[in-house]
Amino acid sequence: MKGSKKVLVLGLTLALAALSGCGGGSGNTQAANSDSAPKGKDTLIVGVGTGVPTLDPQLVNDTTSSRVVDDLFEGLTTEDQANKAIPGVAKSWDISKDGTVYTFHLRDNAKWSNGKPVTAEDFVFSLRRAVTPETAAPNNTMLNVIKGAQAIMDNKAKADTLGVKALDDSTLQITLAHPLAYFPAILANSVAYPVYPPLVKEDPKGWAQAGKMISNGAYELKEWIPNGHILALKNPNYWDASNVKIDKVRYLPINSPTDELNRYKAGQMDITWTLPDGLSAEQYRQQFGSQFVDVTQLGGYFYWFNTNAEGVDKLEVRKALTMTVNRKAIIDAILKMGQTPLYSIVPQGIQGGIYDNIYKDVPSYSWVNKPMAERAQIAKGLLEKAGYSDMHPLDLVISYNTLPTHQKIAEAITQMWKHAFGGMINVKVQNEEWKVYLQTLQQQNYQIGRFSWIADFNAASNFVDMFLCNSPNNNAGFCNKALDKEYQLGMYAPTQAQFDSHMEKAIELAMAGYYSLPIYNYTYFRLVKPYIGGYDPENNHMDHVYSKWMYFKEDKKS
Repeated sequence: MKGSKKVLVLGLTLALAALSGCGGGSGNTQAANSDSAPKGKDTLIVGVGTGVPTLDPQLVNDTTSSRVVDDLFEGLTTEDQANKAIPGVAKSWDISKDGTVYTFHLRDNAKWSNGKPVTAEDFVFSLRRAVTPETAAPNNTMLNVIKGAQAIMDNKAKADTLGVKALDDSTLQITLAHPLAYFPAILANSVAYPVYPPLVKEDPKGWAQAGKMISNGAYELKEWIPNGHILALKNPNYWDASNVKIDKVRYLPINSPTDELNRYKAGQMDITWTLPDGLSAEQYRQQFGSQFVDVTQLGGYFYWFNTNAEGVDKLEVRKALTMTVNRKAIIDAILKMGQTPLYSIVPQGIQGGIYDNIYKDVPSYSWVNKPMAERAQIAKGLLEKAGYSDMHPLDLVISYNTLPTHQKIAEAITQMWKHAFGGMINVKVQNEEWKVYLQTLQQQNYQIGRFSWIADFNAASNFVDMFLCNSPNNNAGFCNKALDKEYQLGMYAPTQAQFDSHMEKAIELAMAGYYSLPIYNYTYFRLVKPYIGGYDPENNHMDHVYSKWMYFKEDKKS
């Protein structure tokens, strides 16, 4: 037995290594870039990974759109480089003794890109828009702490009953249904950004386009060429424009990390979105030195199970498939960037890591520390119990959005399942471009679908929210009312300890239902030109990036 296990591990490692490829370039590609920006440079060129689906703040549900929208708009609060909520459009705020009433004082010089003042009524309009069902804002549940929001989202009340009120042009009052200590952090997310009411009323569907958009952030939209680029110019009417040093930002949607790397090496890109597989973090560090950025991230990579799709509608099947994925092999052979195996619906590190080993408290996860061969034996029994055999195999399709890493991981998991189940299972993989793939997930036209979630704020509820019955982000199509109850009890809990306890129970219920297949805890990694100043990602574990932080270093001799 010991010898056969050794052969199995070696074979799997070699197979995964073959999938991972090289993709990093040779050792003599050490970048010989100057610490000073090229003379006359006025444009920051950044990768955004793929095509941007939307620039409407309330409709954003992905990291690529967020990278652009966070430059174009600003909420009542914004973030510093350690993801702490700080004043944005609101210069300050007061909180009532019971923690339920926030009074925000807007900056006198906060303006839209057309020069008009940003008013409290603009926020009233925008927050109402965000929770109105017709808007279909995918992250509107972030705002359900506002008094009346849940009833509006459930179509049981009108938008004007939301607990937001303009006391005057520069004073906004928000009443919460219950205290929530991290409420200012929620307001730094795009779902709570203001939109310009006259324009949105005039053209509700088409306003967020180049030539039409009016925004209030550090930059304004100039061009948006699908599959080409997005160009933003410094907004002279931004309240802090004097501290915005870079005049233009060009965002490039490049699906191939290898293409991105080649552009970076050729001096055609200042900051990459990610990097190709194949090389380890240490190897990248050896090649690029301090240009290589590698940061642990509050995010998880996982697959949704469509609980209404044949096969994965059965709990035994979902558990069997989850058990037989060798997460460490994927990390070691494909990723190599310090990622760690994930078994929960929340990532390691959330709220200081208090849920890191939660799988140990979920009885149906006793398989985690068993050898892969033993897991496979148990999993086969589960498939047999679900009615599958060599004569009646389980047909599966793994769906993912187009990106080489996603393909390699899907193909690796396919191999793992085939090895574990033999003729009991048939697996195919299929890919779609990001915009189309998001629709596929939301319409539940899939069986097993790749997804990820990066924390919008540092609280477990940000992840549990996806697993609620009516959450727009619940792409698995299930409803667990006991889970919903624990979430709500947590959100209304008067103490942090009670919040943590109820969220823990909700997490355990989600895990026990095997609605998702967790794979790994994220890190993010990219290359940044040495002449980029002001960007300090070391403590930015949510990878929220604003171009307004940055500047081009100049030649000290000149």
